[in-house]
Amino acid sequence: MLAGVMSERPRSSTVLPRAAGSDAERQLEGRAEVLEAARRSHSELEQVLSHWRWRRRLLRRPELVPELLAQEEALTEALERVRRRAALESWAEDTPVLREARKLLARRERLTRLARRRLGAWGRAHPEVSLEEALTRLEDQVRRPESWALKPGEVLVFEDDTWRRPGPGLATVPTTWELPPRLVMGLGILSALCFLLLLLVPARAEPAVAAFFVLTALAPMSTRLLRSGRLRLTSERLLWDPLFGALQGVRLGSIPDGGVRLESSEELFVEGDRVLRARSVKGATAVAVLVELHRQPPLRGAARSGVRLERMALFPAKLGRRRGFCVLGPQGLSFIPEGKGPQALRALTGEPTSLRKFDSDLVLDALRWLPEAEFDDCVMRVVEATGGAAWTRVDSRHLPGASARGRIRIEHAGMTLTGRVPWDRQETVERLLRDWPR
Repeated sequence: MLAGVMSERPRSSTVLPRAAGSDAERQLEGRAEVLEAARRSHSELEQVLSHWRWRRRLLRRPELVPELLAQEEALTEALERVRRRAALESWAEDTPVLREARKLLARRERLTRLARRRLGAWGRAHPEVSLEEALTRLEDQVRRPESWALKPGEVLVFEDDTWRRPGPGLATVPTTWELPPRLVMGLGILSALCFLLLLLVPARAEPAVAAFFVLTALAPMSTRLLRSGRLRLTSERLLWDPLFGALQGVRLGSIPDGGVRLESSEELFVEGDRVLRARSVKGATAVAVLVELHRQPPLRGAARSGVRLERMALFPAKLGRRRGFCVLGPQGLSFIPEGKGPQALRALTGEPTSLRKFDSDLVLDALRWLPEAEFDDCVMRVVEATGGAAWTRVDSRHLPGASARGRIRIEHAGMTLTGRVPWDRQETVERLLRDWPR
């Protein structure tokens, strides 16, 4: 708004005399006081945002941003008045009020760049975003911290909580401060390894050499431990709670195409309304796939029902010599060859993916959040995209005599599908196959 207010230099004039500093301030009719008030507010906010603990300092000074934003209209008018008077009356370059106006504009430029950079901690700040918009968004983000607890109507989709496991489902947040069990165990392991490594160091070795040897050996493990944390994917958000550092979160609906990527095999980067960087994530690729599925149709918002489809079973299988996965339902089965994870994901989202090294069973299992009709439709799209097969129940034959220890055998038009069902799905498979022709 104020970028071009003072862009013109005072023009020379042979008619009007140059104004002294005090005369210039009187001619501005109170605008000099507006500039002085703005200088103080800009200076205080710049000091706060420049500090490494700027979030905490900004929370302690809730009046800073509203105060600065409230001055914008009066400040715009004051700077414009200074520019016009300076040009009309040929003020000297070193006129105090003119010099202060230029210093204020320079400070605003620095504050704008600083606010954009701080805003980038949560999301991509457009390089042309104004100071007013940047501060408004920054204020909203600081005053609206993320919460690990689920919000009303929010459903847990996936969780990797290795700090503590109170049982299946949701994890609890302790009401009193305590060391996470994983940290205690990790420090114990590091201490034991440190002791064993010291035993391997020659007795006559210098202490510095021994310390260097131990630290070099333990550095990778300790780095991974310090970067670890717990992760939670819900129907609305992705959350990362690092062992050290603030809770990070990003809304699924705000993640654009290309906003999910893997920085390494265990480092996940997600950008939306905020930025989330999770390090030392077990199964980072699987988490990235789930985020891609739940941030867009057909799964976008499907988990809000809190109900997963139970009348189906997914298990490894072979169709002839081809290995893959079988999706068994009450009306038939589908076979998807192995190694087709990216194709399966693209069949559902309609967009290519940079994610690799995951299989289609991850995608198929996530589809259980859909109603049965939509589930069947999506599975057929995956079958067509991956070169799989689909058999109806009435045209197939189940051979119960060939089944033992969870093994199943189903024939169709001269082809045979065999599979071994995990123990936790055997009851579901048996129930589904009761009505199949034998």
